[in-house]
Amino acid sequence: MKITEDGLSVHDGHAYGPLADAALRRAVTGRRRLARLHHEAFALSDGQLRYEVYRIIRYVTQGAPSANQIFSLAREIRRGTRLELTVPDRLPSA
Repeated sequence: MKITEDGLSVHDGHAYGPLADAALRRAVTGRRRLARLHHEAFALSDGQLRYEVYRIIRYVTQGAPSANQIFSLAREIRRGTRLELTVPDRLPSA
């Protein structure tokens, strides 16, 4: 087992610890929010849809998404394309 930082260790190509658990929880929550957004998409204006896409990406990645990502994903949702956020059982390490 290799300790990479406090709260995060790596073993057999997967991350473990409180930080890895938090990342997995964010991914699960993001997946639920994305599924809910698919059902509500046609009731939202374009601006509201883009804002919700922004919030989901920002929440899951903890980084600011580019405007191109937001517009592209919102366009796909508006077209009815089902976007899926896969969540693994364990967090793979790079």
